[in-house]
Amino acid sequence: MGKRFTFLRAQSAMEYLMTYGWAILIIAVVLGALFQLGVFNSGALLGTSCVAGPGYLCSSPVLDTNGNMMITFGQSTGAAIYNIGMGCASTSLSNGLPNPAASIVFLGATGAATAQTAIPTLSGALSLQNGQTTPVTNVKCFSPTGSPLMPAGSATGTSAPIGTTFSGAIWINYSMGSGVLTVLGGANPVLTAKIATLTMKVA
Repeated sequence: MGKRFTFLRAQSAMEYLMTYGWAILIIAVVLGALFQLGVFNSGALLGTSCVAGPGYLCSSPVLDTNGNMMITFGQSTGAAIYNIGMGCASTSLSNGLPNPAASIVFLGATGAATAQTAIPTLSGALSLQNGQTTPVTNVKCFSPTGSPLMPAGSATGTSAPIGTTFSGAIWINYSMGSGVLTVLGGANPVLTAKIATLTMKVA
């Protein structure tokens, strides 16, 4: 009788292990699949946002696979601003400028970005009246290392596959007059301001 009771207990234990073993195995496979899909990646939970500082507006940020940002930009500082340049970078240098500072570019009248190696004088540079908004395209975004975000397989820059989350900030160069630009302290100085923080995904 004792041997039979022991046998029944062992059989019951084996059935218990087999039943719950299969359930645990299935749960482990499902969790592994979800992990591979990036469900537990914190970046996957981040949405797209552009939070502008006082006096500025930024909305609908989009980052393409070439690392170019497109947004709707506006200002309500109380006065017109001229010769606007814009930069997008994930980190700042010690002087508060984006890394690299050369990521600030001046925008032509059509909103297309022009590379900046020095402060240029652009007769057709973008200006915005108080309360005005405009679409801005082709502003290059830069990674924490200071490299431009580029598509996977590019000879230069950092891989930017679709779905990659980018967090950083937007800076602008601007002046308060439409005349010839000068260095800080001149009659029409170039000013720099960090206007927004943003999070977006490569799409």
